[in-house]
Amino acid sequence: MSDPPLDKQQVFWNRWNAEWRFGGIDGFMVRQREVALEWATRKQLEGAAILDVGCGTGWLGNSLTSFGRVLGVDLSPDSIEKGRSKHPSVELRSGDFLTMDLGRTFDFIVSADSLAHFYDQQSFFQRIATLLRPGGTFLLMTQNAAVWAKRAGRAPQGEGHIQRFPTRSAIQQGLSASFDIEHESTIAPGGDEGWLWWVENRGVRGVMGRIVGPKRWEGLLERAGLGRELVIVARRR
Repeated sequence: MSDPPLDKQQVFWNRWNAEWRFGGIDGFMVRQREVALEWATRKQLEGAAILDVGCGTGWLGNSLTSFGRVLGVDLSPDSIEKGRSKHPSVELRSGDFLTMDLGRTFDFIVSADSLAHFYDQQSFFQRIATLLRPGGTFLLMTQNAAVWAKRAGRAPQGEGHIQRFPTRSAIQQGLSASFDIEHESTIAPGGDEGWLWWVENRGVRGVMGRIVGPKRWEGLLERAGLGRELVIVARRR
């Protein structure tokens, strides 16, 4: 089956973002924001050119404005319009990231939960490499395919929705031509089917939270690779 045309994809993401991203920031987004701020701080960014790919309303890029000038791009025009009113400090543009002319290169590129929805993932990695300056940092946060295989709700959510979760090895391969991977981890433990049923089980979480503490238990699961989100940091060669 061929991928849906871009206009159908835009319709889907307009609807999805209106339902899930036009309001406040949930706990999962807070965790993603913590990761982005941690790595921007580690890299000692100052006055940097920053790109947020698949930015939605620009909520994540908005958290990075103290580190430099942020440009956010997203396929959904409604999300960009909403973001311009919510996050005026971020420059926002709507279009197809793989083909749009951004007119500059960047020191730091972040992408959260957009890779799985691109019609050409190999071109995604090539485009990132083209836009990132040598020595620059790419922070990729994307669905952990190994966990999502054991998680309900993983089917495409409607017409116009592309959803292909790349494996960790596929991501490593996609980055290998132009990047050196500096860090790999997972965040936000998940899984509720098969042998991972216990990860999100309320009773198990409650017991382990009382034994070792909720934060420590979550950290143990993340370090065991059971987070539903992969975090990969790569340096452009």
